Amino acid sequence: MRSVINISVVSCMMDKLVSAMCGAAVVLACESEYSCLKLFKRRTTLFFFVCQLAIWSSALETALTASLYFVIGLRILLPILIVSLIVQCVRYISYPMMILLRLRFVCNFSRAIMYIPVVVGIILTVLKYFRIRWALADESYYLYFFIILPITSTLLTVQNIVINVFFIAIAIKHFENIVHVKYVAIVNIIVIIIECLKVIMEFLVVNKWLVLFAISFISQIKVKLEIEILSYIVQTVRERSSSQQEST
Repeated sequence: MRSVINISVVSCMMDKLVSAMCGAAVVLACESEYSCLKLFKRRTTLFFFVCQLAIWSSALETALTASLYFVIGLRILLPILIVSLIVQCVRYISYPMMILLRLRFVCNFSRAIMYIPVVVGIILTVLKYFRIRWALADESYYLYFFIILPITSTLLTVQNIVINVFFIAIAIKHFENIVHVKYVAIVNIIVIIIECLKVIMEFLVVNKWLVLFAISFISQIKVKLEIEILSYIVQTVRERSSSQQEST
């Protein structure tokens, strides 16, 4: 009897946590969208398009993960899983491309590098087939959660950390007189710490639903922080250029 009560209490707490994360995800998505619209004066560029994809794919992933949690076992589960895979693929591609495009502000590199997130995103999305098997038939649980999910998350984390570290190094070396580099470096370091905590959580947390929610919500936080970094850099450069024009 006591075990049944404990299970119901845990289930009720999980439902409330999911609802709270969905509400926070909506607020975070609106704030990111507002910052993005305020940042970009020209809204026909590739950078603006990629930022939009990163914002709304991470927000949709949180919503779809919540939908999977509440409709598990229903007939509409398979369509939600397929849409979720597509949204995840977009996030896998758009977020690294967003920070790579930001990196192009401080360092000129070959455009071929921009295709690396596309290839990685497609490969990792194909591996999500085992998530569908787990959700529909309760198969491949250990294969997906203890092998595929940690590997995919580690690859994405390493990819994003390398880009952020490279950006910090270039910014400190060449742009210390233009922007307040310490602020930019601190926010980038926070993003790197979040990336590492996400991977550690996937290895240590037992509740895998909580892991899925945390991954999608953390993705929104990272997108918001990246947009804040870009907004700070662009705003500083605009103020500097306007002050130079006034002085002349």
